[in-house]
Amino acid sequence: MYEDYLFLLSPPEAIKQEIARYKKASAKLIGNFKSINSPAHISVHHLERQKPFMAETNLNRMEKSLNELPPVLLHVDGFKFFQHLHNRMTIYAHIRITPAVDEWFTQIKRVLKIRKTIVPHITVTRDVAGPDFERLWPNFRHKKLVEPFWVNELIMLKRETFAHKPQWQHFKVFEFKNKKAMANTAEAILHKQAAADNHIQDQINLF
Repeated sequence: MYEDYLFLLSPPEAIKQEIARYKKASAKLIGNFKSINSPAHISVHHLERQKPFMAETNLNRMEKSLNELPPVLLHVDGFKFFQHLHNRMTIYAHIRITPAVDEWFTQIKRVLKIRKTIVPHITVTRDVAGPDFERLWPNFRHKKLVEPFWVNELIMLKRETFAHKPQWQHFKVFEFKNKKAMANTAEAILHKQAAADNHIQDQINLF
C-alpha cells in the first residue's frame, strides 16, 4: 500500500468563509471548477506514493523540531495568479512576504527537508481555462483584501494513493510552541485581527 501526504497551514474561519464566498461568486460566472469545494488552506509540502509514513521515532523527531518553531503572523494581501501550460490559470489570494515570513518558511523547509521554492498562497480558482480566467480576473484585479492572521500549527493529511476515490483524512497536527520567538506583540495584533474578522463579515458584494 502507498499513501500520499499533504502538509498545510489553515487560516482562521473568517478567512475560510471569505475565500469560499469568492469561489461561489466565481462559479456563478464560469460554472464549477476543480478547487470549488476545497477549504481555504496554504499548502506547504506534498508527498506522493510513499510507503506508510516514517517510523514513529522519525515522526516524533519531526514533531520536536516543529514544536520549536514560533507561531507565524501572515497577511492575505490581494489576489494574484499562476499561469500553467496550455493556457490554464489559477487565481489565488496572495500571502505577503516579509523578511520575517521568508525566514520562517526557510526554517520549516529545513525541518521538512523541502528543496523547492514555496510560494505561500490560498487558491481560489485552480487550473481554469484561459477564457474563464479572462472573465474572472477583472473582478479580482483591484480587490484590496488585506487580512492578518496567526498560524499556530501545521496540519498533516493522508490518503491512500491507489484508492478508487482517494479522500484526504486528518492524520496529525504539529503545534508551533516557541512563543518566546514571536517578534510582535500578540495581543495588539490579535486585536487588529478581530477587527478585521468583523470587517470581513460586513463585506457583501464581491463582484
